[in-house]
Amino acid sequence: MKQVILSGLLFTVFMWAACYSRVSIADTEHEKAAIKAVIAKETEAYYKQDFESWKSTYINEAWFRSYGYWEGYAEKVRSYNGFEALRDFKKKQFEENRTLWVGSTEERSNENLRVHGNMAWYTFDQVSYAKDTRKLLGRSLETRILEKIDGHWKIAYLGFHYLPLQDSSIAMK
Repeated sequence: MKQVILSGLLFTVFMWAACYSRVSIADTEHEKAAIKAVIAKETEAYYKQDFESWKSTYINEAWFRSYGYWEGYAEKVRSYNGFEALRDFKKKQFEENRTLWVGSTEERSNENLRVHGNMAWYTFDQVSYAKDTRKLLGRSLETRILEKIDGHWKIAYLGFHYLPLQDSSIAMK
């Protein structure tokens, strides 16, 4: 009798685990698609200089961080601790129409996206091209950390390292 009960219990646990993992995989794929949509929305809004749409993709809190390198920056590295600093900089940039590469297209590869509950991290290589000519504009190594707040994924960390064009083949295949 103990073997029958134990076998039944093990079978139930096994079936529950199998069903749970299927739901979990489906849920994870749904979350990954939602995260990629947020990243695409942020990029598109940036190049359209749509400030409100761009801002809606970020956590608008003091714990937001952004660290990025681009040889085109006078200081080479820019960092923002707290969303307010980045928000103010981008608002002015959009108002003054100083956004680089308007209308460019981006291709992402070497993607690594991990979702754990309400947190996710996403790394990828990105290549940017001029929309009409397909001229190479830049290659970068990108990192995003996202947090799910009130059912919506938001960028909590924005990291990028643009490779110098003469060295842009490094780590980019």
